[in-house]
Amino acid sequence: MPSQAIRRANLRAILHHLAREGYGTREAQALYLGRAVTPNRLEAMLAGAEIPALFAAHVEHVLFKPKGWMSEPHPDGVEFGACEIE
Repeated sequence: MPSQAIRRANLRAILHHLAREGYGTREAQALYLGRAVTPNRLEAMLAGAEIPALFAAHVEHVLFKPKGWMSEPHPDGVEFGACEIE
């Protein structure tokens, strides 16, 4: 699977988890991610726009993930804090 597709799957899982935790709008999700992205850009990335390496690295930092985590597949779900994203 290409790295963009992997990043997109991971981003989708992260945003799904955030929605379940009460961050249901793209605005709230962008704020949670530290305003490194706009709500419209989040939508564009989910729809197929490039997910830049710098943004992926920022998400890894915000979520306390190791470098390169966003570009790795997580077939058993994505761990997010004490929870697991399916």
